[in-house]
Amino acid sequence: MNQPLVFLHPHCTLAGGSTTFLLEVVRRLSRNGQRAIVISIRSSPDLTADARRDGVEFVDVGGPLSSSIGFWLTYPLVFARIYRAVRRTGATIIVSEPFPANWWGWFYKLLQPNCRLIYVCHEPTAFIFSKAWIESIRPAYMRWGLNLSNPLLRWAEQRLMPLSDFVEVNSRFSWHEISQTFPLLSTNRFRLVYGGIDRTAFYPRPDVIRQPQILMVGVLARFKNVDWVVRAVAQLRKQAQFSTVRLVIKGKGVEKESLQQLINSLGLADSVKIIDEFYSTEQLARLLNESQVFVHAAHNEPFGLSVIEALACGTPAVVTGTGGTAETVLDGQSGLYFRSGDIDHLVVQLARLLTDNVLWHQLSEGAIQHARQFSWDETHRKFIGIVDEAKASYLQIQ
Repeated sequence: MNQPLVFLHPHCTLAGGSTTFLLEVVRRLSRNGQRAIVISIRSSPDLTADARRDGVEFVDVGGPLSSSIGFWLTYPLVFARIYRAVRRTGATIIVSEPFPANWWGWFYKLLQPNCRLIYVCHEPTAFIFSKAWIESIRPAYMRWGLNLSNPLLRWAEQRLMPLSDFVEVNSRFSWHEISQTFPLLSTNRFRLVYGGIDRTAFYPRPDVIRQPQILMVGVLARFKNVDWVVRAVAQLRKQAQFSTVRLVIKGKGVEKESLQQLINSLGLADSVKIIDEFYSTEQLARLLNESQVFVHAAHNEPFGLSVIEALACGTPAVVTGTGGTAETVLDGQSGLYFRSGDIDHLVVQLARLLTDNVLWHQLSEGAIQHARQFSWDETHRKFIGIVDEAKASYLQIQ
């Protein structure tokens, strides 16, 4: 059996961007003969089924998820389980994912300094460094607790970060944010690796009829600004030509109840739908092909896989043009930008794509072309390059 490559991931239970990235990477590694092991608190059989069939091993140590107070109360116990699980594999190269996995990786490195640590850092830990993310946390007592402990958490993460031997970033935006947040960390350790697209699933489907439908995909958190889009649809539907326009929101999260209340208060119960059940890749691809417009309203958020998946299906995106969307969407070529927080401008941009067929077809073709630069095979090639660097670095210290 070859030397295993261990991935530390918080939990494989939600089909978010970081989990999708992880699963695509480990599947390709396993197919190419690399033993890949994912260690996390828990994993969903549905979400990990394809990876398991490809030979990826999943080790669940159990315990509360990091979004609960129980996680913080049992943190030493959970880390002890993580540590023992990694030690049993005999791995010398560890790949850590977003919080709490990054902290697991750093603490493991403190105890086993000869191991090589690759940190897949899509952004500085959001609940520590992102004001918008902190303000979205519920219940309120957890938000207050994090605000009180924020100076200590910032201090700790800024000093732990240099333990990373390599830092994989998924966009130029993230590169800049991480370098600004962690001045003690040399950018010589950074490696830029974009996420990719499953082209066997995400492609234009002529047999699927486009609907006057706007689609959002993502976690239902306050910083995603889903409410902006709901209010924009309410404005659109006041005009007769947009009376059949629908909004579909695919995702789950703490904001679902408040969003449903907003939808009901605006009289949109029949025209806005929240889908929070698990969707297969095939179901999601069909939903993207059915929709006329894709919207990503978050401000200064890192690279998002759902945006490029929409583009690959020929669905133009309306985005803020901040953060990672400045790299995934080209204004006037594969989608349109709207001014962040300006709902009236969002309404204008949506209306253009819903009424101007010439513009829509132009941007749809541009979306398909632009999406071609994002490939999981290229992601795999670049990731293998980082692993090879880590192996060479490990051999040098033996």
